[in-house]
Amino acid sequence: MPTNLQGYSSHGTIIRREMAGVLTPIAEVGDITLPGLSRNEHETTSHNKDIDAYVGGVLRRVAPTFPLFFNQAEPTHDHMVGLYKAIIDNAYEGYEITQPDGFRWLFSGFVQNIAPTAPVDGVQTANVTIRPSGPMYINDVLVGAPAI
Repeated sequence: MPTNLQGYSSHGTIIRREMAGVLTPIAEVGDITLPGLSRNEHETTSHNKDIDAYVGGVLRRVAPTFPLFFNQAEPTHDHMVGLYKAIIDNAYEGYEITQPDGFRWLFSGFVQNIAPTAPVDGVQTANVTIRPSGPMYINDVLVGAPAI
């Protein structure tokens, strides 16, 4: 891959959802907030120390969010097999987010939120949140495997 010191365009990022055992691109996705990573901090400063000390807690993910240009006739959106069906059924499924530079997230999770909009003068959209749960892969590296 050529070096690009200016960064990469994120246009063309694809979110896929497991549908009938196949990772299928979700149609008409707008700006995406990718999964964030964080750890709670826990202070471990003791009385015999003269400076604060901390340890990091459990690795946590900020759920990815994105708007859809919502179309009820689109199978990846609808209530028969799409995202509405997933939230109604509380389905735990596979998701993959692939960026144009090849960066890839692969995880299981569920639709935590789908909130449609109906503007007076604008395009109908739906804001979606996917809650990852369990181990995941970042660029084919397993993250969050159970301790043995």
